[in-house]
Amino acid sequence: MVLSDDQQLQRAWEEFEANDFRMKDSQGEVVTMAEADERRNERLVVLNELIDDFIRGELPLDEFKSAIDSQNKRFPYWGFKGMNGMMFFNMIYSSAGESREDELTSLLQKAIQPPEDRTEAKEKIRSIEGFVERLRNEADDLRKVPRPGSIPYFISYFWQIRDPERYPIYYTSMVNALSDLAIWEPNDDIAESYGKFWELNEEMREAIEGYTDRDVDLWTVEHVFWYWQNRDEFEDERVAKPDVLQTLPDSYIPPIVSILPELGSNTEEIEELAEETGNAVETLFENRLAKALRMIGFEVEERGQGMGRNPDGIAISQRHSYAIIYDAKVRRDGYTINTGDERQFQDYINREVPTLRNQGLRNVYFAVFTGEFSDESREAIRTLKISTDVQEVRLIEADTLLALLENRLRDPKFDLGPGGPEGPGVQDFLAESGILSAADIREELGI
Repeated sequence: MVLSDDQQLQRAWEEFEANDFRMKDSQGEVVTMAEADERRNERLVVLNELIDDFIRGELPLDEFKSAIDSQNKRFPYWGFKGMNGMMFFNMIYSSAGESREDELTSLLQKAIQPPEDRTEAKEKIRSIEGFVERLRNEADDLRKVPRPGSIPYFISYFWQIRDPERYPIYYTSMVNALSDLAIWEPNDDIAESYGKFWELNEEMREAIEGYTDRDVDLWTVEHVFWYWQNRDEFEDERVAKPDVLQTLPDSYIPPIVSILPELGSNTEEIEELAEETGNAVETLFENRLAKALRMIGFEVEERGQGMGRNPDGIAISQRHSYAIIYDAKVRRDGYTINTGDERQFQDYINREVPTLRNQGLRNVYFAVFTGEFSDESREAIRTLKISTDVQEVRLIEADTLLALLENRLRDPKFDLGPGGPEGPGVQDFLAESGILSAADIREELGI
């Protein structure tokens, strides 16, 4: 018996039910549980045909990998595009190389076939773990080899595609939700953890059936916790509670910065609150933004209001030798870079970069923070990269910054620098230009 107390499970179910079983998918689209399940069911036939062809030896490993990648990019219904899915697949394939491709093919052909029971599931996970450990022992750079922690998600994805009624996928987001609700914690043995996770899912399914008197499948259990982890995205629709403690807090985000998305979007409620305090919304947004960046771990020099033609701030990671010159924009209907802003950005980027280089910082990025972007501003980004000496130009939405902060507080190994064996770091999300959304963070981190 893994589920010793179902009160927190019932709490999560009731919140999901109160939201009419709606949630946001990995792309940020609001869908109902029924719509999400229908989309998945439509893809199962195609995915199973690919798996059949691979197991029979009719589809080479490299083609199978490419086909699975293509399907999940076009139909991202299981989160396989992220770190624990496709990134793991690419890394185990490239690390094995030609010399071990046949061995890897044979291993995966056996491993992705669903296990008869939890004992066999653990054996299959350990067989892949052993292969990964050999790759890691022989590697010169551990950042280029797969990490064992991805194995339970990677393999259980294929098991669920084969039989959705029986095998739960080991989502990081679901494990985090179970931990936040004090329902269950995994241990360091990934095979044992999956065995317990499988058992727990069955117990939770039965528990929900018990107090709802309805049929519940494993996808339903999964959706409950996916909604729970992202329920704040429906905050504007939720009934406001009195300013008293109703339940044990489970958010990692400190209240002082949790309001950043509302500040960046300059909602009517925020504008009224700001007027009552005698502060401009722009000033509050810049102030709370700097606090969030410090919580993530940056040294922050605030410039902001009243500082002339200067950026609103500069965030620095001395240890990893990079800086982010940033500007904060408050817009109710979304922000796009206009011609005047573009010229202003060029001016102070060109003024600040030499100073930062003289401080020994190898990489300098430029970022704009706001509530929401109404346009991708591709031409403006291209111009800034050509006319200034910044590596990349990132457009970062406020809830994206909170997603980074939450993962930083939850997982101390999530470092400010580039990624390592345990997965991406903060700097990896600065390594390309364009809009960075919270959905991008969840997908890349497998949460």
